[in-house]
Amino acid sequence: MKRFTLTLLTVLLVFSFTYAGGLVQNTNQSTAWTRMLVRDASIDIDAVFYNPAGLTKLKDGFHISISNQSIFQKRTITSGYPYLNNDEYVGNITTPLFPSIYMAYKTGRWAFSIGFNPIGGGGDATFDKGLPLIETPFAELAHSFAPMGVTGYSADISFEGTSVYLGLQGGISFAINDAISIYAGARYVMATNTYQGHVQDIEFKTAGGSVRADAFMLGVAEQASAGAAQATYVGSQMQPLIDFGAGDYTINQTVEAGLITPDEAALMAGGLIQFGYPPDVVNNMNINQVQGAYYETAGILDQQATELTVGAGLMGDQEADVKQTGSGITPIVGVNLAFLDDDLTFGIKYEFKTKMDLTNETVPGKGFVIGIDPETGEPIEMFPNGAITNADIPAFLSIGGRYRINEKVTVQAGYHTYFDKGVDWTTAKDGTELVDRNFTEYAVGAEWNVTKNFLLSGGYLAAITGVNKNYQSDLSYSLSSSTFGLGGALAFSDAVKLQFGGFYTLYNQDTYTMQDSSTPPIIYGETFEKSTWALSIGLDIAILSKKDK
Repeated sequence: MKRFTLTLLTVLLVFSFTYAGGLVQNTNQSTAWTRMLVRDASIDIDAVFYNPAGLTKLKDGFHISISNQSIFQKRTITSGYPYLNNDEYVGNITTPLFPSIYMAYKTGRWAFSIGFNPIGGGGDATFDKGLPLIETPFAELAHSFAPMGVTGYSADISFEGTSVYLGLQGGISFAINDAISIYAGARYVMATNTYQGHVQDIEFKTAGGSVRADAFMLGVAEQASAGAAQATYVGSQMQPLIDFGAGDYTINQTVEAGLITPDEAALMAGGLIQFGYPPDVVNNMNINQVQGAYYETAGILDQQATELTVGAGLMGDQEADVKQTGSGITPIVGVNLAFLDDDLTFGIKYEFKTKMDLTNETVPGKGFVIGIDPETGEPIEMFPNGAITNADIPAFLSIGGRYRINEKVTVQAGYHTYFDKGVDWTTAKDGTELVDRNFTEYAVGAEWNVTKNFLLSGGYLAAITGVNKNYQSDLSYSLSSSTFGLGGALAFSDAVKLQFGGFYTLYNQDTYTMQDSSTPPIIYGETFEKSTWALSIGLDIAILSKKDK
């Protein structure tokens, strides 16, 4: 019989997703970004996030930007595991509210700013059919019982996860001279993840109908226990022969010596053959070896009975109701360089690594049991209450350039790198590296002032992930992508500007080789896909000082 093992979920980190940015960070933080996809050298109000040193180029006064994005992402996982009931699992992530709020007060050489936005996550993902990593253990287990008449399985599986990292940023910008401005500030990050779901009514399909998996396994465990007891009894019946001095006799020699009957010999050999010993091996065993084989078989059957009983407990109905919370601080510095009467500007921003841990708040009995402690007999949960998970946010560098070609046309370009290899969670507990290189992005965009008060813009952003196959899992995977943005802005006056835009992201499909836990393992492919689109609208308001009106 196959040794029983079961893992309900193998979470790489936490359930996570981003819309535009690195593995955990969002950089789609203004409506102007959605229509252009590059704002790293911005000298408008969204520079609070993208180029805070550039805020010294604002007119004196109070500036406000309020925007929202409605974002929709589809995740599709196609599994080639042969025993699954489904081969395609679709998750829909809906984020109707993704706000960004910026405020800045500019006076002379100084600018003081605050910002609020979802720096990571920001949505709700629902997988109505669950996920392959949840279902594969059930499919594998059902197949392992095929010799006992199991032809398939069924289960009610559902999973829903949310993830949002809210950021509150504040800082000060100072113009050293007309060409050089600097910035220093920080962001306070508040992280919340939730997991809700269930695995219920796991059943094995047999010729006699569907049977609950836990009940079936307990029945097999009872048979194994009975077999262990029988093997122990038969082995004990050989002790008088050994005590008599016939321990070195073969079964046939024992019959020839008149110590046992042919029928007793047939039963003695037949039991071992039934337990899987080859007949030629059994016939050459002496009585000492036969007794040892029976006792060894009894031990194996006892162990299997124990494992099956424990496994049956894991195959019962389970629920997950978990909340993870944590917080951290991100120091931020920046430099803005301006030339040609501000027609040519360069923005540089560096965000330091955010050290952050997430703590589980788990409803009693709803942490998803994945095993039993052999010493205490207590259940081992995937999400034990109070457990801490590292969730550091990698450092981030952006470098951008902006050039106003003429009164009609302005272009921008940007480069981003996320220092993923500098955080602990990109190395697994066993030392396996999950990231080969840092996540990088390249972006270009252009604005066209159709009239004095109306402009159109578009942009392109290429994102290149640096993860390897060890990082990818059903709950968290990263794909290289291409994003296209389009939109515009309408100025009602010098004080009020309406921003509108949207973007669409195409992700490169990737297929990875997987294997299950059987011996020998089954090798199969799993394909990850994603698509994202969003619409955004925002309003910029300026309350200027008298000298700049």
